[in-house]
Amino acid sequence: MESKIKMDMKLKLVLSFVSIILAVVALIVVTFININRITEIEDNITNLYQMRSLMGDVKAIENEKRALNIEMLITKEEHKIELYNQAEQNEIDVDSVMQKLLDYIVIYPEYKEMYDDIKLNIASIRKENTALIGLFKSQKYDEALMFFNTVVEEKFAALDKVIEEKQIILDKSKAEHRIEGKDIRTIVYSTTSIGGGAVIILTIILMITVIKMLKNIADEIRNGVNILGTSASEILTTVTEISTGAAETATAISETTTTVEEVRQTAMLSNQKALSLLESSQRAADSVEKGKEAVYKVFEAMKRIDTQMGVISDTVVRLSEQNRTIGDITSTVADIADQSNLLAVNAAIEAAKAGEQGRGFAVVANEIRSLADQSKKATLQVKEILNEINKSVNQAVNVTSQGIKAVEESRILVSESGNVIELLSENVEEATQASMQISSSNQQQKAGMEQIVPAMENIKLASEQNVSGIKQAQAAAHDMSNLGQSLKAIILKFNL
Repeated sequence: MESKIKMDMKLKLVLSFVSIILAVVALIVVTFININRITEIEDNITNLYQMRSLMGDVKAIENEKRALNIEMLITKEEHKIELYNQAEQNEIDVDSVMQKLLDYIVIYPEYKEMYDDIKLNIASIRKENTALIGLFKSQKYDEALMFFNTVVEEKFAALDKVIEEKQIILDKSKAEHRIEGKDIRTIVYSTTSIGGGAVIILTIILMITVIKMLKNIADEIRNGVNILGTSASEILTTVTEISTGAAETATAISETTTTVEEVRQTAMLSNQKALSLLESSQRAADSVEKGKEAVYKVFEAMKRIDTQMGVISDTVVRLSEQNRTIGDITSTVADIADQSNLLAVNAAIEAAKAGEQGRGFAVVANEIRSLADQSKKATLQVKEILNEINKSVNQAVNVTSQGIKAVEESRILVSESGNVIELLSENVEEATQASMQISSSNQQQKAGMEQIVPAMENIKLASEQNVSGIKQAQAAAHDMSNLGQSLKAIILKFNL
């Protein structure tokens, strides 16, 4: 009997929840379908408005072409070419707008006939307008004026009329779509209101059913809660007393273990420091030996540099002397060039006196004078170069002298560094011996602490396990007590 009652209650709950879920799903589906339809209608209205706007653009561009024709009739000859170009651009603009309109016609094929009528009128206007421009270019202005007033103007008027008729059709379609959208919104509001009311009613019925079920369950568990609360309080009191004693024991063991661990860590740290000091001392000793070798190599290198600097100094002095010799030679060449120039002048004078017989000699004299001038110029350039070389040589002499002094000073400093490294080597050797003694003592201390620490860890672990077990029992008793109190509070709160 009790099992049958439980099955009936479960069936009622399941049916109630399923009914609410189905109602909500149905409401969402209907609303979603109607919203999509509203969105589609709004898109149609927007597209129809765009098509109407594009038709208006066609009308405006064609009216601009009409104005250009009138301007051609009254404009001077030199400005007509510009107007012809504007008319051609006008046709390009119309084609662009018609292409955009055609894109919408692909979406709405029912308006294809409308598009074809407009396109046919535009083609008719272009045909007549081409004939009109031909009359303009032939300067038949009177015939052009008559042709425009009787034929072309009629074509423009026909296009305006067709576009206005098509725009009226589009306006009617937009109005119909707006009415349809309004009707669908009304349906959405009605469906939402009715469905929401049904969901609310089903929810209220479900709440009443659940409250009745909870009241029946509360009557059955009230007696069990009273017994559970009394037993939990007694267990909690006993476990608390045991937990207090175990916690005090664990605390004492933990403090002892911590102290031993700190001593062990101190010993390990001291041992590490000693080993580090020993390694540092050994590295310092190695570095001192390398420093000795480096100082010796530097000292030998300084000697070689001193020898090379002397060779450089002698070479620079010889270069200076050779440079002066070249200067003397250059001066001699300059004097020879001056004398050659003077001889060439005298030879030219004598050749002029000789007349026709001395003409060949005069040519030779001119060539000699030209060579003398070139030699003199080259000599001057050589002198300038030699002056620059002299300056560079003097600077090299000064730099070489300073380098010799610097090498001598460096050699003295290197010698002093060698003495300092010798003294440092003795101190490092003493520090290494002391580090080895400290490291040996720390190793013995560390071995003793390593034996004490595991024993204390085992004692601490056993104590912690004991405390952990007591805490788990205490927590279980405490949870049981809280459960009884919570159940009592729930029953009192809902007055079940």
